Amino acid sequence: MLTIGFIGAGNMAQAMMRGWSSVGEELSQLVYSPRSAQKVAAELEGVEAVASPADLVAKADMLVLATPVEALESVAAEIKPLLANKPGLIIASVLGGVPLNKLHAALGQQALIVRTLPNVNVAVGGGYTALAFGSAFDDETRGAIAGLFLTLGRAEELPEAQFGAVSALAGSGPAFVAGFVDALAQAGVANGLASQTALNLAKQTILGTVEHLNTLQMTPTQLADSVMTPGGSTAAGWDAMQAGNFNELILQTIQATMQKNAAAE
Repeated sequence: MLTIGFIGAGNMAQAMMRGWSSVGEELSQLVYSPRSAQKVAAELEGVEAVASPADLVAKADMLVLATPVEALESVAAEIKPLLANKPGLIIASVLGGVPLNKLHAALGQQALIVRTLPNVNVAVGGGYTALAFGSAFDDETRGAIAGLFLTLGRAEELPEAQFGAVSALAGSGPAFVAGFVDALAQAGVANGLASQTALNLAKQTILGTVEHLNTLQMTPTQLADSVMTPGGSTAAGWDAMQAGNFNELILQTIQATMQKNAAAE
């Protein structure tokens, strides 16, 4: 049985726990958080709270570092001495904006560290996770870790230089997509639909469109063109969206997110 231990129990950690809880009996999960471990363990099936980071290091095969970034120094001081007795322990960091070189500086150059960038959709098995591995990993271990994250959705190994853009697009993206769903629903309400009906229509339209793109391997432009008739009602709406500079708005949204992330690093 594979045992995953979480240091930290915030929103992302809980999303990962929820996603991995569906894997089955071959995976167990532990969590340590001085304030919320007991509460999270009580709420999530198959998750057990432990008393200290030392307990996690002793019991886990992979340690997920999911603390606030500012807690890295204190957590590293506690677990680094323990790693000497468990050199094969894998450490998966979800700390935003903390590159591998800083993680190794805190936890040791020989530590097996993989930097991960998941999004909250991992909770329902539809997430995206970017991975960047430290140099100490062999190909077999890299493949096993990638396979583990594939159970949460899509996972890809990417250069760390791309993590800023990935964070803005995939990490923050669920909030932006949710905002678009809400905008569609509100437009429906403004034109006479009941609020729940409008929301159901908006959610199913997004869900079905993504499924359409994936199943038929179409590009977004191809799908849009297949819906529109020249001079028709969809084309009129499309023209209004373009006149509102929709693409530029999304570009500005992603750039603002990246700038804020960069300022925080």
